[in-house]
Amino acid sequence: MLRYAICVVVGLVIGFLVSTMLANTLQQRSAWPRGLMRVMQHDFSEARKAARGTQCATLQMAEAASRLRIVSGQLGPALLPAGSEDRVLAQYVQRFQDAAVKWDANADCPAQAAALSAVGEACEACHRDYR
Repeated sequence: MLRYAICVVVGLVIGFLVSTMLANTLQQRSAWPRGLMRVMQHDFSEARKAARGTQCATLQMAEAASRLRIVSGQLGPALLPAGSEDRVLAQYVQRFQDAAVKWDANADCPAQAAALSAVGEACEACHRDYR
């Protein structure tokens, strides 16, 4: 009886270890897209906070706009496997890139708020279908 209990416990421990390793492996597979999304989320939220205030044309806003433009160029390769093509996702990525390019970090607060609203709408449109 004790032998069966030991075998069950050892089996549970091995099963737990194998499932943990498998979960970690699957999670690392999507590290690049998740990292890009985190960077975009951080820059976008910081820019929105600044645009609500009176100090919009700052160095931080210019840096955030620059990073969003750079990261937007990496969205397609990060979200699609090499050699595959998704026409709808490509349209969403293009819409985000267009909105990011139109954001002038040196504009006044209302203009930046409108530009950030367009960027946010581009994000939400893609997340509705792909999240």
